[in-house]
Amino acid sequence: MLGLALAQRGIAVCLIERQGGPPTTLRAETIQPNGQQILQTLGILEALGPETVQPVQRFHFIQIGGPRLCTVDYSMLPPPWDRALVALSNKVHELILFRLSAQPTAELQYGVEFRGLIRLNGAINGVVVHHTDDKRTTEIEARLVVGADGAGSLVRQALGVTADLHRYPHGYLITLLPRPDSMREEARYYVGRGELLGLFPAPGNRVVALYMVEAAQLNKLKAGGLGPFKERIGVIDSSMGLPLETSTSWEQVGFLPCSRVRADRWVMDGAVLIGDAAHAMNPHVSQGRMQAMTDAMVLADVIAKCRETGDWSAKMLSTYEQARRPQVTMLQHLADEQATFWNAADPVRCFLRNRVFRGMDQNPRLRYQALTATAGLRTTPPLTWWDKLMAVGILPDSHANELPPL
Repeated sequence: MLGLALAQRGIAVCLIERQGGPPTTLRAETIQPNGQQILQTLGILEALGPETVQPVQRFHFIQIGGPRLCTVDYSMLPPPWDRALVALSNKVHELILFRLSAQPTAELQYGVEFRGLIRLNGAINGVVVHHTDDKRTTEIEARLVVGADGAGSLVRQALGVTADLHRYPHGYLITLLPRPDSMREEARYYVGRGELLGLFPAPGNRVVALYMVEAAQLNKLKAGGLGPFKERIGVIDSSMGLPLETSTSWEQVGFLPCSRVRADRWVMDGAVLIGDAAHAMNPHVSQGRMQAMTDAMVLADVIAKCRETGDWSAKMLSTYEQARRPQVTMLQHLADEQATFWNAADPVRCFLRNRVFRGMDQNPRLRYQALTATAGLRTTPPLTWWDKLMAVGILPDSHANELPPL
């Protein structure tokens, strides 16, 4: 995304990728309204057809073995951002790479591994890379090096940036299945005691299923065969029984680990971190990829100014970090709060979680404020302590039917 934003401005970029080519694994993820706005800015959104994205407006939260708790409806947001898009991420990625490769100032190098940094007079001046095809080691000089290599970022380590890397105990099994006839264009999110199942309509009349598991128990779970996993999903949502018959191997099921990264700084002289390398977050908030995209757009503006002035110092680059940290920090805290209650197995936290869901279902104002955070349209926490007391029914809300401005 950053490469495309820069190349569209005529700025020379070189992207190095360890893999041998574009991603081929079939995966799906949700593109929130803030991500849709960025894709529109880059001329990508209008090219995403029904074979790539599935609009979803309503997300139902349901108690496992019990009733519906709350429905979040994106139609509360102003059009055209009144929907989420469940996308086949590899297809979106392919389109972005196609557009990028068509830019005369862009270069993509596959099968190239990052090995180290080039330093000149205390500043970063490029990277040392290893070509996996012919085993060459070469240097690439650059005015700016951008580390976008994930939560375990090697670039971050080479820069000597201190980061708090937290690995959550739970991750998600993820698979694509045929969509049952009873599921229209509405998502279902089941919450229980230490158990979560998300079912999201996907392009091609399919459904994305995400099931929470303890990462430490993954090998044991797989050793027990696919049967118990399929059976449990069928018990939680009986309409999934027939679609699950198409799943015959663990190779059809991916695993999504969950991490949080809090880097103490994102910029140095001649170097920047973006996305998960700087601030990975729990996927509950549905903003990880969206925040990386927002990083790219803000940083593209800063890079254009650096290019004009010739100043690639940390001080000049810090305007990017200053602009981005508030929203990222808020979302990381929100995601951790959601994980504390949504993933809970004890009866007290489960009771409070369900009580909040029911309270929000009856309170449009609180539901709207929570939605604007998930949609990436706010930088402040969606609920104050007073709001939370109202959600659980301890305090009345005389403004429950009044939607505040963004």
